[in-house]
Amino acid sequence: MRLIFITNSRIPTTKAQGFQIMKMCEAFAYEGANVELWIPRRINPIKDSPFDYYNIRESFVIKEIPVIDLIPFYKILGSFANFVESMSFAFFNICRLRKTDFDAIYSRDQFTLWLLSFSNRKFIYEMHKMPRHPGFYKRIWRKAHKIITITAVLKDAITKEGAPLAKILVAHDGVDLETFNSINKNAEELKTELGLPAEQFLVGYVGKFKTLGQEKGLKTMIEALSLLGKEIKMAFVGGDEAEVKEYKSLAQRFNVLPQCIFIGYQPYKRMAEYMKAMDAVVLPSPDKPLAHYSSPLKLFEYMASGRPIIASDLPAIREVLNDKNALFFKPENSDDLVRAIKMLKTSSTLGYHLSQQALADVKNYTWTNRAKNILKSI
Repeated sequence: MRLIFITNSRIPTTKAQGFQIMKMCEAFAYEGANVELWIPRRINPIKDSPFDYYNIRESFVIKEIPVIDLIPFYKILGSFANFVESMSFAFFNICRLRKTDFDAIYSRDQFTLWLLSFSNRKFIYEMHKMPRHPGFYKRIWRKAHKIITITAVLKDAITKEGAPLAKILVAHDGVDLETFNSINKNAEELKTELGLPAEQFLVGYVGKFKTLGQEKGLKTMIEALSLLGKEIKMAFVGGDEAEVKEYKSLAQRFNVLPQCIFIGYQPYKRMAEYMKAMDAVVLPSPDKPLAHYSSPLKLFEYMASGRPIIASDLPAIREVLNDKNALFFKPENSDDLVRAIKMLKTSSTLGYHLSQQALADVKNYTWTNRAKNILKSI
C-alpha cells in the first residue's frame, strides 16, 4: 500500500505530536506500507533532520509542501496567520495529490480532508480531540474511508454528533518499548547520573507543561507538595523556558520552591531516563474538555518506565489504566493527590505490584501494534 501521511505540523518540533507522527510513519513502513510524510515548508528553529532529531531510521520519505507561512507574524496578525497557513497548506496538498499516485491518505489535517472529500480519493482521518464546531466535520466523517480516534470517549462523542459508528476504530497511542528497555540502570543509579536527590522520595512529572496554552495539572502537584513533608520532592521535566519560570513563581507562592526541581525540554531518551529515575510519576490531567478525550503519550511512557503511576481519575485514562496498574486521585484535588503519594511512600510493595502490572499491560500498546491494527482496518 502506498500511504501518504499529511500533517500540518512543523517537523521536527518539541511538541509530542511530532514524535507521534514520526513513530507512526516508521511503524506503517515497518508493517510494509510505502510511506510518504507531507509537512509544510515552514521556518523552523530546529535545524536537525527529523530522522536525527527523533532517532528514527530513514524508512520513509518526507516531502515539504509550500505554504504561505505567516506564523512568524502571529503577534501582529493573530488567528488570521494560522488561517492563511492552514488553507494554503490544504490547497497545495490538493494540487500535488492530483499528480501523485497513492492508495490512501492518512491525516489529522481537517482542511486538506475537507477539500479531499469532494473527490473519490480514499482517506483516513485520525482524531485526537473533539472539534468545537462539529458541523464542519460531518462531511469529512461521511466521506472518510475510516475514522481513527485515540479514545473510546472521543468515539462516543463524535458518534453523537453524526459520525458513522461503523467507520470508527479506536486506536490508543503507543510507546517505543526499545527506548525504555535499553536503559539498564536502576533508579538510584539514574538519580546520581542525572543529579537528582537520592535521599528524598522523588515524585515526577515528565512532559510538556502546557498543551495549547492550557494547564496540565502541575498546579495541583505543587499545591499538594505544600501539604507534604520535607522528605518529599517533586521534579518537573520538559517545560520550555517561559513555563519553567511561571511554575517556579507558583512554587515560590506556595513556599515549596526548595522542594521543587525544574528541568527544561530534554531529548526523548533522556526524558525516559528521568521517568525511570523517579520514585513515582504523576499524570495530573485536569477535569477539562481536552483531557476528557485525550490519550497522552506520557501515559504509555510512564507505564513503560516501570515506575508507580498516580493518575487523574478520568474516563479516557481509565481506558488504559486501572486499579491494578495505577493509583487514582480526583482531578484537580490536591488533598486526594497527597493521599495517593503517601500510600506509595509508605508501601514499596504496593508500588512494585502496580508498576509490574503496568509493564505487563503496556506491551499491548506499541507503535507497531497500533499501525498493524490500523492497516488491517483499511
